[in-house]
Amino acid sequence: MKSMRRAIALSAAIALAVPVAAWDATRGSAVGGPTTNLTILVPGSAGSGYDSLARETQQLLRTNGISGNVQVVNIPGASGTVGLKTLVEMSGRDNVVLTLGSAMIGGVEVTRSSTTLDDIRPIISATTDYPVFVLPENSPYSTTEEFLEAWAAAPEEHAIGGGALGNMDHISALALGQAIGIDPADVNYIAYSGGGEVLAALLSGTVAAGVSGYGEISDQLDAGRVTGIGMTAPERIDGVDLPTFAEQGIDIVMTNWRGFAAPPGISDDEHAVLVDMLEEVLTSPEWTEVVARQQWNEFVRTGDELDEFIDGEITRTGTLLEEVR
Repeated sequence: MKSMRRAIALSAAIALAVPVAAWDATRGSAVGGPTTNLTILVPGSAGSGYDSLARETQQLLRTNGISGNVQVVNIPGASGTVGLKTLVEMSGRDNVVLTLGSAMIGGVEVTRSSTTLDDIRPIISATTDYPVFVLPENSPYSTTEEFLEAWAAAPEEHAIGGGALGNMDHISALALGQAIGIDPADVNYIAYSGGGEVLAALLSGTVAAGVSGYGEISDQLDAGRVTGIGMTAPERIDGVDLPTFAEQGIDIVMTNWRGFAAPPGISDDEHAVLVDMLEEVLTSPEWTEVVARQQWNEFVRTGDELDEFIDGEITRTGTLLEEVR
């Protein structure tokens, strides 16, 4: 776990070094309210899950006449916290929102960011997907039980490959290990920059198992290059032929959710307008088609229900990551 601790320290240093003003807040939708001009900040690069959510939403805001001019601005860096800090700097603006989710919560913890989700105003959650644990086709283990028994007996010898430290892949690996009796500090997790690298590590034998969102790994599952041993959903997902860990008697449910937040300093009325606009998108027939195409799951929450959900996610994520520091 020494390498993980070094990586966490490096992430924290990067967070402090990257300028928060990565995007000129005076540019973009500077005139009119959100129904006239709206900017969606993405705390990640083009093609990321946050980016896909932003661009699908942008399209429907436009085509359904909910907002006249919608632009997407990517602000990657420091596990999403550069985008988070940028939003906070735009306090009081009602025509800018940020995509965020479970990876943002982990990013705040990993980088020890002084800016947290307490500094912004959640608007609405939009989607979930659920991490899937897979074995390579040449794995010596043929069942979930066989792998988990071997992993529990020798966690250091069974590296788990997934996405960036602090994201839902990482948190799920820690939680699954904990559920079968492995101390989170003993989970040998190797972070990669994308699903392609995780697959290469699996096929080369660098890692014993991989974890990824179903949408990112479904093609490889269909091709038989990897075998799914469990999904962290509470119950089976329609159209997905994979067992959950819950149905296999393992107490783990991990939700990779995404949604939107507003800057601090806006009024309750301005916040309500943003809720209404995004809720109109996320409850439209067109959005149902988007969710199916992207292999997402609908997860619309607002108000106190959303706040309570986020608070619970922050507590769980913080507890798991604290044990590996």
